[in-house]
Amino acid sequence: MVQIRASQVFTHSIDDAVAAKKAIDADMPFNEVVEKYSTCPSKQQGGDLGWMPEEAALSLMGQKITIDETDKIIGPVHSEYGYHILKITEVKAETLEPQGVNLSIITPEELNTRLDAGGSNLTLLDMRESWEWDIARIEGAQLITRDNSESILSTLKKDRELILIDWKQERSPSFVKWLHQQGFSSSKCLEGGIDAWTDRIDPSLAKYEIDEDDGYRYEDIFEEGSDNVQSDDHDHDHDH
Repeated sequence: MVQIRASQVFTHSIDDAVAAKKAIDADMPFNEVVEKYSTCPSKQQGGDLGWMPEEAALSLMGQKITIDETDKIIGPVHSEYGYHILKITEVKAETLEPQGVNLSIITPEELNTRLDAGGSNLTLLDMRESWEWDIARIEGAQLITRDNSESILSTLKKDRELILIDWKQERSPSFVKWLHQQGFSSSKCLEGGIDAWTDRIDPSLAKYEIDEDDGYRYEDIFEEGSDNVQSDDHDHDHDH
């Protein structure tokens, strides 16, 4: 398995996509082509989409990328969002933690870039309590609770990239590790949770604080270490 970093030219116009590809073939620097033709907010970073797992890259690019394909140009690729021309900027092999679980984190900036580019192969799962969800949430996220977790996970393919959102990234690592054990190997924590997203990406969202003296605790999505958890059908209990 590899991690892939890419930059893109994105446009809704097929004429602009063709013109951009001709400019690249004529050796115009990729960042200049991005500046001239791309309509994606990622153009502010030279088209950089950040790191993505191999499965997400395959879904976006339509082909496997190997470790020696840095600087490869792909496209134009037509998606439901428009036309993409992609340049592979970095490729690295994934490394696992000693326990065999790769606890991955995605920064708010990286997630925002991915969502602006169409959010290919992304599912946002918000594991906070419903009253927090009512205060602030990321558009497109699903609230996952002890009551609906089984039905949500049972509909997702194991190569789906899951982004776990909590308040300040205090609880999501445990859930991500559990998801890895169930075969969802592309699960990630949102760095800093919804609190960091509000600070760094969307200040229009309301912020809130939690007083530990109020007896607050997250609703458990799973019972860690339970013998009742079945990895094949996602059956699992919840603590309170």
